[in-house]
Amino acid sequence: MNSILATVPNWISTSFPIFERICLVILAVLCLILVVLVFMQITGGSETSNVITGNKDSYYSQNKSGSREGRITRMVYIVLGLIALFCVIYFVLLKIPNMF
Repeated sequence: MNSILATVPNWISTSFPIFERICLVILAVLCLILVVLVFMQITGGSETSNVITGNKDSYYSQNKSGSREGRITRMVYIVLGLIALFCVIYFVLLKIPNMF
C-alpha cells in the first residue's frame, strides 16, 4: 500500500492544499449566503389562515413558486445542494487520501 502512495505525482501533492483552501473558502461563502437567504424569508401566518376550513390548496400556495418567497426558497435549496457537494468534495476527495 505504501508503494502506491509513494508513486503519487508531484502536481497532486502540491495542488491538494490549494484545492483544500479553495473548497473551504467556497463553503464559507455559501454558508454566509445561506444565512442571508434564511433571514430574507418571510415567516408568518400563511399556513395558519386556513386552520378552520382545513383547505391548504389556496391560489397563493399553488402559485407560490413564482413569487419572491418561492424564488428565495428555491435559492435556499440550491445553496444547500452546493454546500453538500463541496462538503463531499472536501471531506472525501481531499481528506481521505491524507489518512493513509
